[in-house]
Amino acid sequence: MKRLLILLVLALMVGSLFATDLMQSSKKQAITRENVLETSKVKVSATTREAPEFEFVVDPTGLVTNYYDYMPGSYNSTPVRVQPDAFGGVYMTFHARETSASTRREYYVYVDGTGTVTNTGTIGTQDLHEGYSGLDIDPETGDPIVSWHVNSDDTTPDLECVVTYDLYHLGAPGLWVVPFDVITDDLPSPNGTSDEFIWPYIHIGPSPEAGKRRVYLQTNNAYSATDPSENPMIAYADFDVNDFNVQSTLDWTYITIPIFDNWNQSNPEWIRPMHSFDVSKVDGRVAFFGYNTNDELYVCYNDNYGEGDWTYVADDVAFDTWNPQNLDGSYVFEDEDGNPQPLYWAPIHAGHQTSVFMEGSNKIHMGGTLGLQVVDSYYPYELFPYTFQYDFVADEFSFWVQDPTINENAVNPNYEYSQNEVYIPWDTDLDGEVDEYNDDGAALMFNDWPIYFWDSGVGFHENLFKMAVNDENNWLVNIWSNSIKSKYYNDSGDEDYVDWANIAELYITVSSNGGDTWSEPIIMNAKTDDENFVSQFDGMHPAYVYCSDKIEDMGDDWGKVHLMFLDD
Repeated sequence: MKRLLILLVLALMVGSLFATDLMQSSKKQAITRENVLETSKVKVSATTREAPEFEFVVDPTGLVTNYYDYMPGSYNSTPVRVQPDAFGGVYMTFHARETSASTRREYYVYVDGTGTVTNTGTIGTQDLHEGYSGLDIDPETGDPIVSWHVNSDDTTPDLECVVTYDLYHLGAPGLWVVPFDVITDDLPSPNGTSDEFIWPYIHIGPSPEAGKRRVYLQTNNAYSATDPSENPMIAYADFDVNDFNVQSTLDWTYITIPIFDNWNQSNPEWIRPMHSFDVSKVDGRVAFFGYNTNDELYVCYNDNYGEGDWTYVADDVAFDTWNPQNLDGSYVFEDEDGNPQPLYWAPIHAGHQTSVFMEGSNKIHMGGTLGLQVVDSYYPYELFPYTFQYDFVADEFSFWVQDPTINENAVNPNYEYSQNEVYIPWDTDLDGEVDEYNDDGAALMFNDWPIYFWDSGVGFHENLFKMAVNDENNWLVNIWSNSIKSKYYNDSGDEDYVDWANIAELYITVSSNGGDTWSEPIIMNAKTDDENFVSQFDGMHPAYVYCSDKIEDMGDDWGKVHLMFLDD
């Protein structure tokens, strides 16, 4: 079935607010809804926070028909990049199949300063199976550098990562150089000959060489000695406009990071990373930010343009929580023998995120989740969105819940969540007591599923958390999708939600103070009789929503964010 890739441009009131292609799933199993069905309650906000105003600058605009309907803009990258103000446009990249029988190809779109799409087309000229691109913009020329993986040599089943750039500075978009191999299967690696580094992401930052910039091509290993553990390889090269003018393939240096290599090789134990990579625009700091299967929140960084030693800093991000009791004394969460489950909150199904630097390179942010878990299992109806931060100066991790709905029957229905407070859906004002019981004496709690598709079995694959930033104004935008109402119907046939069977919602939160506080979410959906319906989505099913890397300042406290998504 065909889908359509869509561009839209959104204005937000920001300033006044406070296979080898498919990564394998995680090990934790979902506990079925029956465990929490009788204690579920749809979220109805009683918070005093407000959602920002918004309006569409450019209504949803079709780009290409696409018969390939999974993560068209890649996993952990930003496929929508804003050129510097001197150039005024936006580049987008994605993979697509324009017919059911065509090859999956890598495409680009150029949008000028008025929001008009001026260029759309494939980047390479060979009819090869391409995908999962990375993109960044050279700040001096406005030229984009792009990478994707492909079997370019057609000699082995292994994939290569190719790189190309568009010679925009010569006068117009669309002057792409012939793609050239940068990551191949014959590169030396500490892990062995079976390694295959793919899923490429491009980042551009300052260079230690005067007058140049450094481009980083970060890839992940599709091979592990035991279970999946995608240790990265980074290729970096320094360049200037002269390299572009002679269509240089650049001089690349290759590195891997010892701690991630050890995780991949189960040395001394298997650990899997779930992270994204970012590069400072002001100095030589580069960093991975994420969490791992040991429930650590970590940053692994280098302050010398990727050269030399890397520093690993981590903190425990598994938070024990109390098991609520019903009025008859039984526990809500019990094992098969009727014993209370030991519960904790930790990240889960949050492996497709971007991270962004702020305050130059002093802080790094990303979006994600905390989910209610027991050993080897989790409760999919108790999964809530958060943002996470690491402060390099203070050497501190922080987090903020993004949609902290307070039960109107709580002792303090106007409770406001602060930094580092874990949301408790049965005790939303954190007073240590269950907020509400139903007529049968069962403890009630809020549910959430901040993932595009309702099925718990694909939560690992269908999550997407993206951020945009304006460092000059201290603005952040956080974007994710939600399908809890669709989940209610599709999991158990709850007829109260039959109209939500195929409808997910887009959530956007905004911070005007670098993440110290967050707005109430903007919620948009395509359900015509719902209070959050937006006419621009009528008849559509927005999925895999990618935002631009930058929030453009429109003046008068308004910011502009470019979005790309699949109309599924």
